[in-house]
Amino acid sequence: MEAVGQLADCSDAAKLLPEIRSNLVMALADAKNVNEIAGIPGRLTEVFGRITAAAYPAWGASKNTARILLAVMKLDSSRRAVMEIKYSEELLKIIQAHGISTALLQSGCESLDQTLDSCMIDQQLPPVLYTAGGFAREGAIIVTGVNAVEVTQMVSKIAAWYSQEQKQEQ
Repeated sequence: MEAVGQLADCSDAAKLLPEIRSNLVMALADAKNVNEIAGIPGRLTEVFGRITAAAYPAWGASKNTARILLAVMKLDSSRRAVMEIKYSEELLKIIQAHGISTALLQSGCESLDQTLDSCMIDQQLPPVLYTAGGFAREGAIIVTGVNAVEVTQMVSKIAAWYSQEQKQEQ
């Protein structure tokens, strides 16, 4: 819950929630299936401009995000947490401008594992992955990290950069 609390304390973080809302998941070190990954039942959402959780984390609560994390862990077992935030070209450019490596999740691969394999840069998986979405699918930016707190710290930084950029445009 420390990670969710950090998001709630970041006044700008709710601006990063996708329309479909978000989830934050974290795996056991040796996780092999979605039931060994904790997520937020009901997802993370916004209440009065702040991110909040509908419930306490639970094992197996987020099947789709957990599957992404399992695939990430196959390539880098030290990364045991991921969170989805909204996708926009502006947000992606802000992340890249701050020196954070990103990779596009290519569509057309036969499996999620192959999709992530295509993201490897110099034998490394970048900490931020993204998809622009498509027909009836919202794009997403996926932030990865060693644990949920590290991920939420990165999301909070991204939120601050995004907010600062929006203020400069006004």
